[in-house]
Amino acid sequence: MKIRNYIKVSLFTLFIPFTSFAAGKTLKDVLGMVAGYLDIALQLLIGLAVVYFVYSIVKYFISPSSSENRKEAGSYVMWSLIGFAVIVSLWGIVNLLTSTFNLGSNAPAWSEMQSLFPR
Repeated sequence: MKIRNYIKVSLFTLFIPFTSFAAGKTLKDVLGMVAGYLDIALQLLIGLAVVYFVYSIVKYFISPSSSENRKEAGSYVMWSLIGFAVIVSLWGIVNLLTSTFNLGSNAPAWSEMQSLFPR
């Protein structure tokens, strides 16, 4: 029972910023912001998956051919490829939702970025 309460509190604290950011904005703006966060999360996931994939390949080639480690690394490579497919399909779903609801990109314009760099 306590774990369910921790999960509820965690989800509540996770989504509180969405309510404060939503003040004075339309639903389209809020959905665009959520899609942007999902896009960033998927980019991080694909980066971690690539690192783990490379690690598994190195482990596969370093291990002796008859060892259990090589079989285990081979299964990790297979599951990494399946993970890539799932992550890329989720990325496609986010892009599909973004284009379907015409949410646009939340990428900052270059004129806003120029003020970050000293001259």
